[in-house]
Amino acid sequence: MDHLLHMDRTLDELDPPRWAPPADATHLVRRLHEMRRVRLGELGPADLRILISQQVALPYVLPLTVHLLLEEPLLDASFYEGDLLLGRVFKGC
Repeated sequence: MDHLLHMDRTLDELDPPRWAPPADATHLVRRLHEMRRVRLGELGPADLRILISQQVALPYVLPLTVHLLLEEPLLDASFYEGDLLLGRVFKGC
């Protein structure tokens, strides 16, 4: 299945079950919940970096990230040029 075909859908739709709203959560957990309700095509490089680092919906997030990195390997995802590729995003790889 080509996971890049679903750019108009959210991670909550694509990666069930939907996450319940967080009760008493950290900023990171609230942000992860928010990102799951954003269309895949609207997620930015910083969002992808966070989702990957937290191992959320990897079958959908990784193909999109690789696609972006093929176009621009030194993409700046928040911290510095190339952080999406060179950072600890792909730890264990």
